[in-house]
Amino acid sequence: MNWTSTRTSFYYWIDAALSQAIPENTEAFHFNLYEGRDSVHVQLVGNETFDPGDSPGTYYWPGAETFSTGEAIFEVPFSVAGDDWQAWLSTLTQWIDDYIANGSMSSVLRSRQGVGLGFVDGDMYVRWRRD
Repeated sequence: MNWTSTRTSFYYWIDAALSQAIPENTEAFHFNLYEGRDSVHVQLVGNETFDPGDSPGTYYWPGAETFSTGEAIFEVPFSVAGDDWQAWLSTLTQWIDDYIANGSMSSVLRSRQGVGLGFVDGDMYVRWRRD
């Protein structure tokens, strides 16, 4: 898969995840990133709280999960995502920011308090928050 087709498939995956019933106590969404053998794994979760912290542009902590895509992860091959974790983060940040602005189900993301992403056990980044 190339960059464009992988991004399109990623957007379809988000569409499917956000088409399910979202628990009412979901205050925010978070994209968990994991390093796989040959790809970056992405999982979408809902959180019952949203605390952007002291530096919301660069760090926050997602609250307890209300739902998750679980094992239905999306894999972005390293050949598409980039050579290292900084490139992976950059690629996924760009795609998620674009989806928040233009995605077909982006209104679901923006109906809550915020959206973030980050590597599990690493820094978490706020990508959108309601003012």
